[in-house]
Amino acid sequence: MLAAVLLPLALLPLGQLSPLLATETARLSRQAGATAAHLASVLPSQAAARRLAEASALATLLAEAAPPDAWIALLDAEGRVLGRSPAAPAGASAILAVEQAVPGWPLRVRAMRVATAPHAGLLPLLAGALTLTLLGGALLLHRRERRHAAAAAESEAQLRLLLGASGLGCWSWAEEEDRLRCDARAQTILGCPASGDGLASLESRIDPADRPRLAAAIEEARSRGAPAQCTLRLASRPGAAARWIELRAQPVPHPWGTTWHGVLADITARRRTEEDQHLLLREVDHRAKNTLAVVQALLRLSRNEEPATLVPRVEARIAAMARAHTLLARSRWQGAPLRPLLEGELARPAADGPPPPGLEGPEVTLAAIAAQPFAMVLHELASHSRRHGALSHPGGRLALAWSLTPEGGLRLAWEEQEDEAREDGAARPEPMRGGLGQRIVEATVRDQLGGRIERDWDRGLRCVIHLPPSSLHAAPPDG
Repeated sequence: MLAAVLLPLALLPLGQLSPLLATETARLSRQAGATAAHLASVLPSQAAARRLAEASALATLLAEAAPPDAWIALLDAEGRVLGRSPAAPAGASAILAVEQAVPGWPLRVRAMRVATAPHAGLLPLLAGALTLTLLGGALLLHRRERRHAAAAAESEAQLRLLLGASGLGCWSWAEEEDRLRCDARAQTILGCPASGDGLASLESRIDPADRPRLAAAIEEARSRGAPAQCTLRLASRPGAAARWIELRAQPVPHPWGTTWHGVLADITARRRTEEDQHLLLREVDHRAKNTLAVVQALLRLSRNEEPATLVPRVEARIAAMARAHTLLARSRWQGAPLRPLLEGELARPAADGPPPPGLEGPEVTLAAIAAQPFAMVLHELASHSRRHGALSHPGGRLALAWSLTPEGGLRLAWEEQEDEAREDGAARPEPMRGGLGQRIVEATVRDQLGGRIERDWDRGLRCVIHLPPSSLHAAPPDG
């Protein structure tokens, strides 16, 4: 019956049906070909073939020509059945057939896979229903498997995209077998492919000082059943910059052992940023304390000044420090460029005052530790010039020139020139002697900056300041 043939097929996965049908078709083709060749050899002539019209004779001939287990039928040119082999059961219907022509004869041999006619009763109906149910279930199962496979492929593609965008590398460790696997990204982060089969290959890429931290994180995760997480330095050559990774792993227990699945990321850039921020905070804290100390000292030194002049002079000195502070903040406290510091202090001429000062010199950056003290020196010199010197009347001239010394320090010349006879009729001023501004300039250059100062007086104040290399930044700061 049909169910007897379809039932075994229904029990197979649909992916195996095509090879099974191809194999069956090839077998029937061989049977038909062998029977056709045998008939061609035993039939003497077409006249003899016509005399073989009797069913008994054809059955005898097919019984001799067909394989014992083959279900064979002989057909004429119009497709009428002339006879069947003895193996073909009566009332059988073909579910798969292959035909081959008999060479030299108007006959065809049909090899068949047949199913016997159904018998009356309830069992055949139940078998047929079961067959259809199994076929339907197999089809649904096949479609579900395809959907699951497509969903899994899509999830894997999304995971790869996510890992690629985040820069994470994947790794796994089979603890019982001590087998470590790293994907391409993880190997790139570690600097080279895994150098062995076990966890030791990962430990070999970790700085020896941080390997106990990795072992402790794994042991804690094993005891708690929680994910392991630690920050580690990679092993590097002497003198090379340190590289950092963040490693995470989750133990997954199985009956045969524990497998660790994890990710790792290169956090070198983040670590350096955090260190820079920490240093910056320390520098800001240090500078703020220094600024407050300087303000306190200014107030103590200014206590003998007249109240009318005390407030504006203290405010101007604090403003000079604030300008230096702004330049330092722009460079993230790496240093302050000299030219903007000079321009900020001197680019405030009066409407009827002298021309802007001349500035000449290379690009120089003061070290962060020297920026605010030197700003105070420039302010005291400029303040004195505005009150008594070249910047106090239209006929005055001020020129500043600076250069780097062979030792790597800084030489800055402050030179004022005044007319012999001032337009306002006032006498030329004498050099300031012993005032607060002079004390601030000399103490700052000598004590805070470790430099020296030379002063003389011709047609105006001429001041040469020498600063040591420690007062300069090695390179111009960014921004």
